[in-house]
Amino acid sequence: MSIEHSKILPQMRLVKNSAYLFAARFINSLSILALILIISRRLGPDIFGGYSFLNAVIMTGVVGANFGLDTLMVREVSRHPLQGNRFLSSVLAFKLISSLVVMAGFCGLFWLFLDDQDMIRLLAIFSIVICLNSLSQSFWYYGDAFQKFQFHAALWASSNVIKVPIVWFFISVRQELAVVVYALVIAEFISLLISGCWVRLHFRLVLSDVSFRSIAPLFKKGWPLAVVFILSAIYFRIDLMMLEVMKGEKAVGMYSAAYRLIEFLSIIPGTVTVAALPGLAGDYSTDIEAFRTSFYKTLTTLGVAGGAIGLLLYLFSKEIVLLLYGPLFSDSVLSLTILSGVVFFLFVNACLSYVTIASNNDRSVALILVISTMLNVLLNLYLIPRYSHVGAAMSTLLSEVSMLLFYVVFFTKRNIFARQNIPGAQLT
Repeated sequence: MSIEHSKILPQMRLVKNSAYLFAARFINSLSILALILIISRRLGPDIFGGYSFLNAVIMTGVVGANFGLDTLMVREVSRHPLQGNRFLSSVLAFKLISSLVVMAGFCGLFWLFLDDQDMIRLLAIFSIVICLNSLSQSFWYYGDAFQKFQFHAALWASSNVIKVPIVWFFISVRQELAVVVYALVIAEFISLLISGCWVRLHFRLVLSDVSFRSIAPLFKKGWPLAVVFILSAIYFRIDLMMLEVMKGEKAVGMYSAAYRLIEFLSIIPGTVTVAALPGLAGDYSTDIEAFRTSFYKTLTTLGVAGGAIGLLLYLFSKEIVLLLYGPLFSDSVLSLTILSGVVFFLFVNACLSYVTIASNNDRSVALILVISTMLNVLLNLYLIPRYSHVGAAMSTLLSEVSMLLFYVVFFTKRNIFARQNIPGAQLT
């Protein structure tokens, strides 16, 4: 095989894998957008704000329960395929325990700080999703280590598609926030059954190696990535939580209407970086020049795309808000205008974070996120009381700019292209 041919094959594989994930993310984003429109238009800004708050809390809990183990599994199993079955079994055992801990912790925390007993009750019911979704995600990610991204794409897309008709049916019967919560719990349970059966069938998995003795080694190996993903979840959702406490559900609804569009656009960097991770991790241990080339190409592509999309969003913020949400959400226009500037930084920072993870610098990503999250909280404490949801948007933009500066400092001081210390995947 020629050198040029050997360079083309990984690029073609990355394009194919990105296409699978992009299709899934696009379908997921459309499904989520459909849910948002159904809930916001049928139930109004106040109930939509309550849903946005609950959803932000639960999705943060899912990230905590995942503990970064899916990304760790993909990175390590892509280097040690024969340990795949054992690794997945151990991850599932770990997640079962971590989900229960997170569920109990969240319910206890909000019982202490929330006065709304109905919201606390709904949070307790909705927290079941933390366990169901975290287990499902391990099945979705397992195929990635073997470059079988079509399985991840199909299972992930189906998990969100089935939510739309179930939620629509439940809301048609009764227009209450509780009904939305019940519908989503049922949909997540169905998704877990489908995901587990599908992956077991296609990979002939025998989960007999499940051992709770592997929890301690996994914790030791995975905690840096856990910090990364937990802080990422907090970082991207702390605005909603602080708005709920400081300004109430209506402000959350107005901000969420704008911010959901940014989440929708995040399918692009999310797709490319997740698809690139197995290849980058492998190249880092075998071909540092290929690692460097992939990094530069990915960074350039995402930077140009993020800048162009952000500009279009800035120019048409008013038209987009009124078209999607209607005049009741006209106050969201200014927030979306500010958040349009986030898109470029979101795209670039996503690339830099995954490249840093692929090069085994997990702790550096964690440190950057710690600083960025603390900055975001401080900015929210100052800006939200003064400018409500517009202040939250300003805080997000300033935090993303700061995060990019932190990565520039890291890449300037640390030559990751010279580092090839690849740890094994042993769990015990």
